[in-house]
Amino acid sequence: MKKLLTILVSLILVYNTTAQTNWSPEQCLKIKNISSARISPDAGKVLYTVREAVMTDDRSEYVNQVWLCNADGSNAVQLTKGDKNSSNPKWSPDGKWIAFTSSRDGKNNLYVLPVAGGEAEKITDVKSGVGDYDWRHDGNAIAFVMADYAESKEEKDKKAKNDWYFMDEEIKQNRLYVLWLDKKDTAGKYVQKKITTENYNVNGFDWSTDGKQIAFSHGKSPEVNDNVYSNISLIDIETGAVKPIANTNAGETNPQFSPDGKHIVYYCTADPVDWSGPRHARIYSVADGKTWRLKATPDENGGIIGWTPDGKNVLWTEANRTLSSVYVLSTDGKSITEWNKGSKDLIGGVTLNSTGTHLAFVLQNSSQLPEAYISSVSNFSPVKVTNINASYAGKPLPKTEVVKWKGADGKEIEGLLTYPLNYKPGQKVPFILNVHGGPAGVFAQACVAGNQGSYPIASFAEAGYAVLRPNPRGSSGYGAEFRMANRADWGGKDYQDLMAGVDHVIKMGVADETKMGVMGWSYGGFMSSWIVGHTDRFKVASIGAPVVDLSHQNLTDDIEGFLPSYFKANPWDDWSKYDAHSPLRFVQNVKTPVMLQHGEADARVPFSNAVMFYNALKRRNVPVRLLALPRQPHGPQEPRMVLKTMQTNVEWFDKYIGEKKGF
Repeated sequence: MKKLLTILVSLILVYNTTAQTNWSPEQCLKIKNISSARISPDAGKVLYTVREAVMTDDRSEYVNQVWLCNADGSNAVQLTKGDKNSSNPKWSPDGKWIAFTSSRDGKNNLYVLPVAGGEAEKITDVKSGVGDYDWRHDGNAIAFVMADYAESKEEKDKKAKNDWYFMDEEIKQNRLYVLWLDKKDTAGKYVQKKITTENYNVNGFDWSTDGKQIAFSHGKSPEVNDNVYSNISLIDIETGAVKPIANTNAGETNPQFSPDGKHIVYYCTADPVDWSGPRHARIYSVADGKTWRLKATPDENGGIIGWTPDGKNVLWTEANRTLSSVYVLSTDGKSITEWNKGSKDLIGGVTLNSTGTHLAFVLQNSSQLPEAYISSVSNFSPVKVTNINASYAGKPLPKTEVVKWKGADGKEIEGLLTYPLNYKPGQKVPFILNVHGGPAGVFAQACVAGNQGSYPIASFAEAGYAVLRPNPRGSSGYGAEFRMANRADWGGKDYQDLMAGVDHVIKMGVADETKMGVMGWSYGGFMSSWIVGHTDRFKVASIGAPVVDLSHQNLTDDIEGFLPSYFKANPWDDWSKYDAHSPLRFVQNVKTPVMLQHGEADARVPFSNAVMFYNALKRRNVPVRLLALPRQPHGPQEPRMVLKTMQTNVEWFDKYIGEKKGF
């Protein structure tokens, strides 16, 4: 009997120490990601970047490196190496050169590399950092965006601690530059010129076909809010003359010239800007200035990919329920077709080659890690070109399925239900409700083991949890009307949609209603804060970067037009309207243990939101912790901070609703 007991104890110890060996937060963070993919002009080769987390004694960052392979995925070669980031590779128009940006010399500079072989050449020497860039069609010049840099006096004042400033009065703008690869000055440096000198922020641009002009979109400052309200102008490279071409109360961005240079397509919001409202592609005629809208896409929300070679169609991509679609829009505004119709995989990161013949993109699904693919534009025929996560191929992933239920007022709602690994039908298990951000976010069928975000779904599934990720009203992917259905009603029918989803999973016999938790970030943090103030059915909550006081949020964030767009009023127009939808006003009802997580450098949802909720709960003796994340913006970006949030979430839920370990 003693021997048998020893064996059982040993087995339990082995079980405990080997649990989560496949999908622990630490393992998930080691997964590689394709951060970009671009196919060459002749469609013979593919550039792609691989992102990995680097954590050493003195480093914690994500590093990208540039790779090159043939169009069938063969002969993959790593082009950039070292411990510094290299990213955003782009082909020259003739396909003989590759440009990319790298921080290997401290600042993010632009480099060019011959495809035939040779060393990369640094072609800029900037004091701030190169942002996006684009080759001119003849390959002899590159336009790029660079932020204003600190003058020597500013640097001296900073050292002398004399660096006071008046808010919004001396803004560092992102400006447009052109660098000529066929011209050098007397010092042997490539000639470059600042093109935009007006006091506005460049956020998108494209070369004209003849290389004489650049169309660019711009906001009044680098603040996110100001760039939502963008306009578009044309600038003459030689004279610097600027001509506005889209200057309305709509947000107009991402201009792209047609192959023949006669038209410009651009992304346009409703007029005036409506943050959750419809968005469309519009065409501008260069000859006469006329504009017209293209056919509305199903979700009326997404982005422009580019033009087909004949200039008769524009490619557009957007969320389509829990997947994504690419649409072909005729430039006469009469037709729309779904390019990847019938695909069961999630498509993302779509780019078009310069000749308009092929697309490169990333494909994945709930149980398949992301890899790069290419396809002809003429028909959806994806060819896999990378295999960066082959070592994970044999590791089982939990089942995830789309589930549907009736929400408030009978509206159909759907979401993704991930079962525990090796789940047996009829088994009731601990359950977590995960609410997405936005509110116009969407839960898509991305791989549950991906190393994005703070909630490691595969880790939870391996630990025995079922996780429901709903798309309540207000989500993208279900049309503009659905996306706008939570206007002035945060915490109303969207909350009811979520609770109906929880009830549905309980009725399925999956969720153990005595062991339920809730978690969410940003708007998901708002809703999680709202939930614990309105029901005690959840035994534990993890709340990330929450909006807890809507008036405070609107007067301190970097998107001041956002909440007034949703609530059709500024806070001072009706303080009670904002108060009625603020979780902080219901904090006296909270009994649920709460873990708060928030970046100290968050400009989108300021850190003070979490501090207010933390102090209120602490003073009421509700179990609460606040994980403060130094340097992090609206979501952790350093690998160690990402890992800590993932680990803390798993530990927090295990403490309150986790299954007992052992047999």
